[in-house]
Amino acid sequence: MKLAVAALVSCVIAADKQVPVKVAPGRAVYCGLDLGSRSAKLSVVSMERGRPKTVREERICKQTLGMGALVFDAKAGIARPLPPEAIGSLAATINEYKELCTRDGGTIVAAGATQWARDATNIADVAARVKELTGIRFDVLSPTQEAVYSYVAGSVRMPGRIVLDPGSNSFELAWQEKGSTTVASSLVPYGYVRAAANDFDSATDYASGRAAYQRHARAAIEQELGRLSPPSSLSRLRALVGKGEIGPELIALGEDGAVVPLVVRGWLREGSGGWTADQKTYDAALSGHRSTDRSFGIMTALPLSPAEVQSYLRGMRPGDFKALTSDPVRGMYGQKALVTPALAELLLGELGASRLVTVPQEVTTGHNLTRLLVDRP
Repeated sequence: MKLAVAALVSCVIAADKQVPVKVAPGRAVYCGLDLGSRSAKLSVVSMERGRPKTVREERICKQTLGMGALVFDAKAGIARPLPPEAIGSLAATINEYKELCTRDGGTIVAAGATQWARDATNIADVAARVKELTGIRFDVLSPTQEAVYSYVAGSVRMPGRIVLDPGSNSFELAWQEKGSTTVASSLVPYGYVRAAANDFDSATDYASGRAAYQRHARAAIEQELGRLSPPSSLSRLRALVGKGEIGPELIALGEDGAVVPLVVRGWLREGSGGWTADQKTYDAALSGHRSTDRSFGIMTALPLSPAEVQSYLRGMRPGDFKALTSDPVRGMYGQKALVTPALAELLLGELGASRLVTVPQEVTTGHNLTRLLVDRP
């Protein structure tokens, strides 16, 4: 059965899907599938076997499927089944990713589904149908697994760091104190799509939407931290940063994190001062400002200071707010541009963090590394 992909899969880093990635001798190629609430992504990485610090993203591809919005009504708080048409699109996307992975000389190590899969009322049927159509069995990641994989991806298994994965339906904070072997984590089911629907779509201006969002996000974070055993809080995390047990940098993952420096530094602006509405321009910007750091490896851009983030947020004009809340920009990156910098500002301030570091790794990189180094010693 031939399944049609609803829209073209786009890739960054290695944008031409017909040209295999080229890796240095001694490096193996691995692939992972991040079946997220907004987009399904393929991550192609290379690594010297058994050496996680050498991991490098070679290609990242995405297909926007919007499964989170299909299975969960953010305003009503009601979960629903994933429709058959969406299951077909998911399977078609996975089959294309299988072909890309094979062309790149890799093997699929891990496939994980996130918040949408925890919400979908027919997830067992979805998983069975996808397995039938693709041969791939995906994991429905628990909140703890998702957050821990986020930490592994952002820290490359280094202790003493705190990682943010700012997803569409939920976001995760994960940290590991120096000298500890345990990753602590908290998942907050209030990602940028849900926040945009609840806090920004009905706001009269950006300042009021931002204030409402940060109030809701802070309360949700405190609630989830308080459920940990032992209970934690933002003030306790701030104390750990102050003592040097974690941080002082806040590390944000993947495309959703990379949007922050792109919008803060004006790299998605057009010559007229408006916001780019061209997908190719946006994709090129995602990998067009990379930098390398001894401590963090490849970064999507130079780190951001809290002052830079605050300046961007306070300088948001009515025209900017209108553009970011209107299609096609809204669906392309506008929701992220509204919400994720506001989340970064909140966390940088609450934690007393010195800067925001953005890295290209997605949660699936952490899933891959865990599988490779634990399940396949």
